[in-house]
Amino acid sequence: MARFYKTLINLNRSTRFFFLSLAIFLVLLLIPSYALSQVGHEHHSGKTPSPGSEYRVEEKPMEHHHHDDGGGDPFRTRGSHSDLGAKKPVAMQEEGLLARGRNIYLHMCVFCHGKDGNGGGTATDYLYPWPRDFRLGIFKFRSTPTDTLPRDEDLYRTIIKGIPGTSMPAWGDALSAQDTWALINLIKNFSPRFSKEPQGEKITINEPPQVTPQLIAKGKELFTKHKCDACHGQSLRGDGRLAESLLDAWKHAVFVQDITVPGYYKGGFEAKDIFRTVSTGLDGTPMSSYAHLPEQDRWALVHYIRSQFTREFKKAEFETDVYSFRKDFELNTDVNSPIWDGVKSTNLVLRPLSARRDAIEVINFASVNNGEQLAVRLKWEDPTKNTFSELNQDFFRDGVAVQFALGNVTLHTHGHNEPFFGMGNRGKPVNIWHWKSGLEETLEAEGDQEYAGDVDMDALIFGGVMSNPVTKLNLTSENAVEELNAEGFGTITPQPADKQNVEGYGEWKDGVWTVVFLRDMLKTGKWDTEFIRKDPTMVALAVWDGIKEDRNGRKVISVWQRLTILDK
Repeated sequence: MARFYKTLINLNRSTRFFFLSLAIFLVLLLIPSYALSQVGHEHHSGKTPSPGSEYRVEEKPMEHHHHDDGGGDPFRTRGSHSDLGAKKPVAMQEEGLLARGRNIYLHMCVFCHGKDGNGGGTATDYLYPWPRDFRLGIFKFRSTPTDTLPRDEDLYRTIIKGIPGTSMPAWGDALSAQDTWALINLIKNFSPRFSKEPQGEKITINEPPQVTPQLIAKGKELFTKHKCDACHGQSLRGDGRLAESLLDAWKHAVFVQDITVPGYYKGGFEAKDIFRTVSTGLDGTPMSSYAHLPEQDRWALVHYIRSQFTREFKKAEFETDVYSFRKDFELNTDVNSPIWDGVKSTNLVLRPLSARRDAIEVINFASVNNGEQLAVRLKWEDPTKNTFSELNQDFFRDGVAVQFALGNVTLHTHGHNEPFFGMGNRGKPVNIWHWKSGLEETLEAEGDQEYAGDVDMDALIFGGVMSNPVTKLNLTSENAVEELNAEGFGTITPQPADKQNVEGYGEWKDGVWTVVFLRDMLKTGKWDTEFIRKDPTMVALAVWDGIKEDRNGRKVISVWQRLTILDK
């Protein structure tokens, strides 16, 4: 689709108009077929669902009961999880639990895992590793022996803690305990294994033995003896001789993570977490169980692996509070402006949508406003500057984007009214400010190329006929920022020329990018972010690393955070 659009902008105006009209016509032609395909999907009332109803939950507020896990603290309010593995609520009937789980799944999970749980959602083309296909009942992260079903608390732990190093976020407080159990119930309904087989018996994990140089040395010896280095490499960075040839149960290429970085451990990086993985294996992958080894040997492996850690663990959070501070003087896009002196900033942890080593992990966020304009400054470490001005060449530029949720939405009210953090979803659009390094030079080289005519934003966003940007979609100015909108993956659309209201500038110095965005606080159209409001504005970030060949959906991102705009 990106190639189609790049070709389109090079055609004359009348030809462009013909192709755009044809695309919109085809989209509209497909809408009835799409609507018919939705009839009967999980709507038991017999009524024809209204557009977008598949993403809505019951109007009545969700209750947040406190559940005792038999020794841990009860759950706090608003969905907080003080402990993992709480018992499944018994008050809800199976039918109600399934319907509730379906509502949550369609809002928060369908984009990656697909409507039927096959791992083929609309976001799948942008993700690596691929989302789990639930239908076979094969789960990597379990407390049970290999080839057995996970326990309910295993699924619970995965949903709440997420899977580091992948696009699966830690939903944590975004879901209440009851919502989480409803979702687990639905996931189990995707595979017939759960109705035919019992859950596996939980393996025993004793307290780890004391770490000693002798135990670490033994672990190193065992690491080589049992050929762990064939995949993980002697360096433990995933560069073993077999690493590039491994396939999973779905014939997908396996990415062997750098296990010297705690943040890349999908099943957890604590000693007991690694012991569990060594003992159970990762079903569906080449990582087999080593339960046949004596317990002491498994602990030796664990302690050797942990002795090779090279970084501290950084946790990606939902709902971090960030602020736009009031400054009563004129704002600008100068990255070195004194307006930023003394302004409080916040480090936000990023997560990759596509597996990579040495990923950009942290971005620094700061914002100021003067009541009329609002500026956002982003800073992140990047040892290589990737910026090119040549057209139509296979170079990859560094870039960054700020994404805002449109409409009156807040985190997390358990009405699930926030858009999906990955570019929104149908009926829940997002506003995106996208900056790409070297774009000023590119625009100069493009000369007199024009924007592709007058575009109907509503038709394009609803129809989803645009793709994610590879080069600048809006060729109207020499501004390095383009303002975009989206309602899900593959629907990203540039704002018309007269609605491009965001300025920006970036500078790379001493291995650090600094980018400043600037916009009037007063919105000029319905697709703009509303800054003059009482509630916090929902904001998420994305970074493209050119040296990693990032483009489109290949990037590192944050999830939603709360931006409070201070007026004094």
